[in-house]
Amino acid sequence: MGSVVFPRDAAQLTPELLTAALSETRPGVLVEGLQIVEQAHCDSGSASTAGRAVLDLAYAAGRDAGLPRRVVLKTVLVRPGAPQTMYQNEVRFYRHLRGELDIETPRAYASLFDAASGSFGIVMEDLRQRSARFPNATGAMSEVEMTSLLGHLATLHARFWKSPRFSRDLAWLWSPRSGGFHDLLHGAGLEVIRQQLQQSEYKQQLLVRLGRSLEELWTLLWRAQAILDSQPRTLLHGDTHLGNTYLLPGGGAGLLDWQLMNRGRWSHDVTYLLMTALDTETRRKRERDLIAQYLEALHARGVKEVPDIESALLLHRQTAIWGFLIGWMICPTKNYGEEILCANLERLTATLEDLDTFAALAE
Repeated sequence: MGSVVFPRDAAQLTPELLTAALSETRPGVLVEGLQIVEQAHCDSGSASTAGRAVLDLAYAAGRDAGLPRRVVLKTVLVRPGAPQTMYQNEVRFYRHLRGELDIETPRAYASLFDAASGSFGIVMEDLRQRSARFPNATGAMSEVEMTSLLGHLATLHARFWKSPRFSRDLAWLWSPRSGGFHDLLHGAGLEVIRQQLQQSEYKQQLLVRLGRSLEELWTLLWRAQAILDSQPRTLLHGDTHLGNTYLLPGGGAGLLDWQLMNRGRWSHDVTYLLMTALDTETRRKRERDLIAQYLEALHARGVKEVPDIESALLLHRQTAIWGFLIGWMICPTKNYGEEILCANLERLTATLEDLDTFAALAE
């Protein structure tokens, strides 16, 4: 995908490196200087699986190629916070798919992955220049914001609904039961969660509350994964918790962080969003109507065989286990801090109880 290798120390970034990175999509650009405005690395509490640096670039006269002065570089700083396959996945999204999607997600100016070193870098817009806000599960989305984001998910899903491209140019996408992240999860996921449980009394208490062992939950997860791997499959963001969204003035909302993009059932995205982005009482009152709203949006965007509401609600119930187990039980507390982690897990646990997810997955 390119020979540019991004350093793990932001201080080693150079104008020449930024010029090389940007030149692929913006021929003629010439960066003469750069200033690091701020930076965050994974485990810092403000960055989870990758680092980022906010940069002010100085271009040669007439050589900015239409690029903004301020950009954000998403890359590995200090040390990796995720497997290389996740970084490569997000680079592929911005290189191959972002340009054909009319959804609210950051604009990218360069997207590069070096397989030999595992280095990756995505140079993108600084969303704060559009007055974006970045929520987490200690707060909640408004209904207007939720409507906006469900509309973007419907646009994404409708475009790739049962797409023949999954066996052609998009065959590299992983699924719930094959490739990329699946292989990592199937191989080491159970042990990683067990280690997290040993380090967190709070997480241990949640299993007591649910009345299930980790091994029982793991078995149920793979029943859910088999369901999510069935047709109709579409392109998924894959990690739609509230912390991977941003809110814009006027009620708009968008999606960040495409590292877990995959192909599977629509509910993976919609269910995880509803579970984390709404407070529990609002979710209880509104989830049926919001799912119906999403289904209507799918139909309006050209999907002819839209699921009926009852089968959609069953799939919603079955899907909920992923967000609990793989979204947050596997997540180290240090990635987001205890307050945000616990806020997510409380919402997710309540959803499993309310939806009777274990019964929905029973054989």
